[in-house]
Amino acid sequence: MKNLFTALTIASASSLFATASFADVSASATAKWDATAKKDTTSALVVTPLKSLNFQYAEGLEQFNTQTGAFDVTIQGQSGATDFDLTSKLITNTLTRGSDDSTLNVGVTWNGQALSKTTETTLIDTAKNINAGLEALSQSTAYAGTGRHSAQSSFEFKVDSATSDGTTVAQFKDLTDGMWDGEVAVQFNATWTTP
Repeated sequence: MKNLFTALTIASASSLFATASFADVSASATAKWDATAKKDTTSALVVTPLKSLNFQYAEGLEQFNTQTGAFDVTIQGQSGATDFDLTSKLITNTLTRGSDDSTLNVGVTWNGQALSKTTETTLIDTAKNINAGLEALSQSTAYAGTGRHSAQSSFEFKVDSATSDGTTVAQFKDLTDGMWDGEVAVQFNATWTTP
């Protein structure tokens, strides 16, 4: 009986000193950006993106957030020009990833009008008095002068659709977690009408 009591006492004392082992949890992540630097102060038309695009999935909304992509447009005035047109066209807009064949397609809009890969969208047409967002470049002192003039505006970017394998349409919520990358490219075309 004495040995049983001693064994129980030791077992009880041992359980007093037994504690659960907890470890801290920590995590870190590294973000990387492709980086280039370019300066062009002589071309007749220079368009510079002022903000990169970073889409985040909002789980509660089951969609990616919308981004405003600001840009700067600089033109070299063409002395004596009577009219000036500036148009834009979507060139590339697909994001991909290496872990599978899923894709995201990014839509681009200008003042509510979706840019297309087949039809040019008019940003400025001085003959038709179209200039929303880039009024400074639609002034005759800018496009028909001799100096360089700049204006800033922005497009709205939104992840419009997704595919699970490059062709099959998928819901955003059904895509596996991960990172997509690529580029959204918009071509700008300027035309000066001269006598």
